[in-house]
Amino acid sequence: MPSLPLYFPPDFSLPVALQSAQLVAAAYDQYAQWLTQDKPRKPADFNWQPPAMSGWSLSAPIWSILSELRFLNESEPFGFAARDAQGVVYLVFRGTESPQDWLDDLDADQAGYPWQAGAGKVHDGFLKLYASLRDMALQAADGLQPGGLIRVCGHSLGCALSSLAVPDLRERWPDQPLEHYNFASPRLAAPDFAAFYNGLGVPTFRVVNDSDLVPEVPPGVTGDWIYQHLGRAVTFTASYGSVEADHSLAGCYLYALENPTAPMKG
Repeated sequence: MPSLPLYFPPDFSLPVALQSAQLVAAAYDQYAQWLTQDKPRKPADFNWQPPAMSGWSLSAPIWSILSELRFLNESEPFGFAARDAQGVVYLVFRGTESPQDWLDDLDADQAGYPWQAGAGKVHDGFLKLYASLRDMALQAADGLQPGGLIRVCGHSLGCALSSLAVPDLRERWPDQPLEHYNFASPRLAAPDFAAFYNGLGVPTFRVVNDSDLVPEVPPGVTGDWIYQHLGRAVTFTASYGSVEADHSLAGCYLYALENPTAPMKG
């Protein structure tokens, strides 16, 4: 069956999911602008033109500084923080530009989450990337002076970053509500980290196309490691016949959110 409608679990908000996905799309546009400017490696040399969003405040780009993973290509912008007119603060991360890299290049070792004792283990490659941009991401959110609801969102690799940010945000702002919406997340967590994460009580909605291969990596059992997903799945089916098309934020996931009862382009 090429298409099945979205399943909405309790408390899932379609407008919030759509807004979150649109912000992640802006993070991909940020990356596209960086490419057209010949990939400047210093933040000061990058001239980002953010989207025109009435009543919103946006941070400067959040940069990763990492060269160990070939597909990340050293230092580059990975997202931003934003505050809407009602005071909701978003922390936004894009994914890698080549879904095929998930199938070819993932290093599936695990390492302990280092910022909270006893949190458990996560994918080592994702953790190294998050560590490279963690300070800048938290500073970007802090600069918007969160006073109420905080939301974190991402697509693909950005889902791993948003998931790793959740414990930091909960610790930094323990008395403020926190929500997590992500799209096409790979597996990130060992069972101990998954239990720790679930114990935080943060509503987490993982929107996933059943035809997308990226959420199936790393495999649940990978060598000596066990991997689990986080949060509640919000599923749909849209089969476009290629890894890139089934995984695309703009071509697949955004279309499905805009057309939840018929989430595949005809």
